[in-house]
Amino acid sequence: MKASTEDGDIWNTLPAPASWTTIQARLGERAPRAYRRIGDYYWFEIIPDTKTLYFQYNHVINDPHGPTLEQFARTLEEFINAHDVDRVIVDLRWNNGGNTFLNEPLLHVFIRNAKVNPPGHMAVIIGRRTFSAAMNASSYLERHLSPIFIGEPTGGKPNAPGDEVFATLPYSGIAYNVSDVLWQGGWPYDARPWIAPQIATPPRFEDLAAGRDPALDAALAIH
Repeated sequence: MKASTEDGDIWNTLPAPASWTTIQARLGERAPRAYRRIGDYYWFEIIPDTKTLYFQYNHVINDPHGPTLEQFARTLEEFINAHDVDRVIVDLRWNNGGNTFLNEPLLHVFIRNAKVNPPGHMAVIIGRRTFSAAMNASSYLERHLSPIFIGEPTGGKPNAPGDEVFATLPYSGIAYNVSDVLWQGGWPYDARPWIAPQIATPPRFEDLAAGRDPALDAALAIH
């Protein structure tokens, strides 16, 4: 099979390029909650019959067709303050990054909110795709809020370069990008290759095919 450049941005296309057939589409309404709106940049909802706010954070990029992350953070904070919310689940498993600086408003919402900042009131779902600016979001949540991590090890480490810049070589015209900011979300001697989950829930095809989400189930069972 020949390589194709038809879908050149597969890494950033969620859940998959339009020409692909996905199991999420086949499942329709039977797909688990975490698989229904992967294409949205960020969104939240209350899980029925619980006091749990589920926040899916899929891009650390301002949505070109919706509110900026700062505007979204204000809406999120107003909702938490106005409703009977006892805990938050932050789902970062699909997030491969963006602009780390845009994490700040969301981080501040959680740090200053007495409903969700005590230990045990936040779970963070991570995975192999949690990378770059999303990796930094994981590190900052770990450092300031002591959440329970669920899922798989992250795709990046707490201390690493990030926030790529793009350029073009002057003679060949080849375009490239390079990470030029050293982020230290962990302590200076933090040499971990990833953040490992306290509760491991590796993804399995049979779970998705049956409409199950072990990661979210584990988060809901914590308390």
